[in-house]
Amino acid sequence: MSPFEHLAGPQGETPQNGIPGLKHWRYDLIAGLQVALVALPLSLGIALASGAAPIAGVISAIIAGLVFPLLGGSYITISGPAAGLAPALLAGILTLGQGDLEAGYPLVLVAICLTGAVQILLSIYKVGRFVMYFPMSVLHGMLAAIGMLIIIKQIPSLFGHLTPSTQSIPEAIILIPVQIMGMNPAIFAVGGITLALLFALDSNMVKSRSWARNIPAPLLAVALGVIAGWMLHLPEAYLIHVPKDALIQGFHFPNFSGIWQRPELWFTLLTTVITLTLIDGMETLATIAAIDKIDPFTRKSDPNVTLRAMGISNILSGLAGGLTIIPGGIKSTANVIAGGRTLWANFYHALVLALFVWVGTDLINRIPLTVLAALLIFIGWKLCAPRIFLKVFSIGVEQLLVATVCVAITLYTSDILSGVLAGTVTKMLVLCFDVVKALTIEQESHAGHTTSFSTRLWAALGELFRDPVIRIGDGRTHRKGSLPVMSVAAKNMKHPYKIYLSSLSCMNLLKLDEKLKALPNHRDNFMIILAGHVVDHTAMEYLHRYRDQRVKEGHHCVILGTQHFLSHSDHRLAYRVGQSDDALAYG
Repeated sequence: MSPFEHLAGPQGETPQNGIPGLKHWRYDLIAGLQVALVALPLSLGIALASGAAPIAGVISAIIAGLVFPLLGGSYITISGPAAGLAPALLAGILTLGQGDLEAGYPLVLVAICLTGAVQILLSIYKVGRFVMYFPMSVLHGMLAAIGMLIIIKQIPSLFGHLTPSTQSIPEAIILIPVQIMGMNPAIFAVGGITLALLFALDSNMVKSRSWARNIPAPLLAVALGVIAGWMLHLPEAYLIHVPKDALIQGFHFPNFSGIWQRPELWFTLLTTVITLTLIDGMETLATIAAIDKIDPFTRKSDPNVTLRAMGISNILSGLAGGLTIIPGGIKSTANVIAGGRTLWANFYHALVLALFVWVGTDLINRIPLTVLAALLIFIGWKLCAPRIFLKVFSIGVEQLLVATVCVAITLYTSDILSGVLAGTVTKMLVLCFDVVKALTIEQESHAGHTTSFSTRLWAALGELFRDPVIRIGDGRTHRKGSLPVMSVAAKNMKHPYKIYLSSLSCMNLLKLDEKLKALPNHRDNFMIILAGHVVDHTAMEYLHRYRDQRVKEGHHCVILGTQHFLSHSDHRLAYRVGQSDDALAYG
């Protein structure tokens, strides 16, 4: 049950997108207005963190809001620029522009357009569900690394330094003590108080108050920051600058010819597109899955349609000079709380944003840069707070290892893609180590000798990537020395449909998903039998989600064999290593 189900109201009708959704315009209009109040400071700050003009963030939010309702895919998510992509965009601008933000921005717009085209292509081949099987530990590490990158990049602005951003993260870290010693006290006072206010408003004690739930924390913090900046008479250099005719002057076209005429930039462009596609795709699908859980009407988004909508939105945003677009968790949650019912809340939020920029330029230009830096640092902290690592550690020490490698390599290389690749390789090494170890023990116990290490390694890789389904059906498989091991729930099953599985990991989940979706729905009892060497955290999460879905549909479904695995923690979804080679002992 969604924690926001009480917002659905007494009527039984489930709101739909498109023309039928317009009947809910009162709810969506009010929600769109409130979301716009949250989205305006976020969009401005994300653009600055990306190395772009502030108005670029608003332009992308407006385009996303106008396009997304027409394309569907989800129901209550609000799309627009996202802080998670800011470090990758900034790195792309600096690299393509060889350190010149102004020269690099039209070039990175090309990358944004190409990212959108790749997303449309991926949606055609329905790879949306494939991205959801990305190693969870790598995903946690990537998001934590992005949070740290945001914080490091915003520290100079928080202390009142107007120096241009450096691409090297190690260099930026080394400069932090110098920036602290040379801070502008008045600027830091405004930013520091804003940051403290954001943390205070996020505390459980404050969030339990009704007034705190009705006033968006980003809007309140920015409003007080504007008042403080006005009282201290901060110079214009320390304030945001949006041109009077922002929606006209803010448009920039991608420099396709500049990319085409400089082959030396093609590899950089390719890595930028890959990085943006990876982060955009994973964050998009993870966000809609999270927001679906709080949908008062318990509707389910279509990941591939959403991916296609993001692709089209990114192409249009890149052509107009905007940033990359994804569904935003903060804005989407605000939409649910405000009572939004359909994607038309996106549309109304875009119209309100355009109105703000049209008539409120003077007020926007009173926002201190240090206030937006504080807002971004707060968002970054939410991504990399210690509780995130403690949560990962509670699942298993190997999860923490993979996430830490991802973070460390990202910070060392200043490149998110390198961190993700390093984390994925670490994940594969951990899985291969355990499978090779299990194969070695089996060979020694059965034959008294072992094959070469390379042979066992290839066998381990084959086991981790091949179809994990050993057999599906009703028949019993007998094996010498095997003993039937059943749970109480399984003993009470009549004629269960048995699914025997070998080693299961994020590497072969897609093949399992295809097999399970083809199972007959008329069967009442399903028995999933784990009979491999390893079952990783991502696979355990998938199996439990599948079991819960079957139960919700009115079937009986149990998972057997976990007692023959050594769990790496007490977490119910922890990584497990098999302790028995009796593969089909549970039939």
